[in-house]
Amino acid sequence: MALYGFRTKDAAGVVTFDTSVTPIRSLKMMTVTGDGSFDQYISIPEIQAQSFVVVDSLEDRGEFTYSPAAWYSAGTLQLRQPLTNTWQVMILSQGGEPFTATGSYGIRSRNDNIRMQIDAVNRVLSVRHSGSFQFGQQVIPGQQAQFIQWADINFPAPITTTERPLVFLNAVDYMMVGNFSVKGGPGNWTGFRLKAWPHPLHGSAWQQFMTIKWFCSSYMADSSPVGQYGISVRDANGVRLFSTSTNITSLNSQPANNSFVQAGDPISGSGSYSPSQQMPWTGSYDDYVLANALFSCTNIVQTTQPIRANFGGFWPGNRGMLQMYVDNGSGINPLTANGRTLFAARPMKPI
Repeated sequence: MALYGFRTKDAAGVVTFDTSVTPIRSLKMMTVTGDGSFDQYISIPEIQAQSFVVVDSLEDRGEFTYSPAAWYSAGTLQLRQPLTNTWQVMILSQGGEPFTATGSYGIRSRNDNIRMQIDAVNRVLSVRHSGSFQFGQQVIPGQQAQFIQWADINFPAPITTTERPLVFLNAVDYMMVGNFSVKGGPGNWTGFRLKAWPHPLHGSAWQQFMTIKWFCSSYMADSSPVGQYGISVRDANGVRLFSTSTNITSLNSQPANNSFVQAGDPISGSGSYSPSQQMPWTGSYDDYVLANALFSCTNIVQTTQPIRANFGGFWPGNRGMLQMYVDNGSGINPLTANGRTLFAARPMKPI
């Protein structure tokens, strides 16, 4: 088998960089402003067939932070009820597009038909912080049930990018979460919040604490220590863009952005109704799901309770399916999870 590209190792012989693993790279980061229409269509030529797009808020509204439903196709972004707010748009790639808007500094390689690029324009998404926590409900025989509804996580150090960092979630097994928000603001993102959504529909799993693993990633210029082995890339000003000591966030799978279907039992109660929607997932417990848009709220504007929660995650023992619910308020409201941007990723090196 022919091999193309390059690979680096550390002093212990551990592979630190391998061009057979294509990193997510940024094609463009931008903001767009809503025009107040119900559906707004925005021409963005940089969105190509192999691109995928994350539309995110630049505000911290606590548990009521919301992002608009978003769909995209080559050259076009569609936002549903964007109001007149400013939204962050991140156009990401697996590296399959033709090389465009290349920088003068960096490295480029081709592995068979897989392209990758790290330069002053197209920077890799790198892991900045990681951790784990427990929350939800735990029932212990003979003891009073414990319920921790909110997780409030502080980063060890702020993320200083203008765009919100991307937060990825995983779980040891069961996960049912929502009302996601990133704390802080542009240039000073300090952590994130997340709400546990236990419900008897989920069997006995909802009576156990959920053990959630997480990491956050950004395109911040790398400041990690440089070892004696590997590669560093700097721009014209000497700012380090990348080194093989960086833990790259690698795209493992990109589920189609409109592949949620109505399936499974809804959650219904007095004055509430949340339809069940499902999407095929990767099947791997190593894959994390992007939280930023999927688990944040939606603003449907026209009602007396416009902010509606999106919540979901993984059923016990099943990573072949991603489960989502959307708080509709009643059984006739047609709100769905379709169009919520997401993808599966994992750190290239263990965290």
